[in-house]
Amino acid sequence: MGVNLKERNIGTLLLIVVVGVLVGSYLNSLIGMIPGNNVVKTFFTYNFIHFGAGFPHALVLDLDAFKLQFGFQMKFSLLSIIGIVLGLYFFRWYK
Repeated sequence: MGVNLKERNIGTLLLIVVVGVLVGSYLNSLIGMIPGNNVVKTFFTYNFIHFGAGFPHALVLDLDAFKLQFGFQMKFSLLSIIGIVLGLYFFRWYK
């Protein structure tokens, strides 16, 4: 049986989700380094969700003396989603 949701901290939940995304993205990078291009590799490494501020190009403020570049981008692949699901599964048993 899992732990009651009221006993859990929302900060811990966010940390678990972020760690799940990071683990999934690192697995995505590792699988992406495998030589060759086949259907299974493409299926797991394709970034199917893209969003962020300044996407696809960052917002640039060029004042000649210095240049500021603003942007935030998130990309999710199947392995990122699997990482989130596994993190939430383990969070279910965390007390």
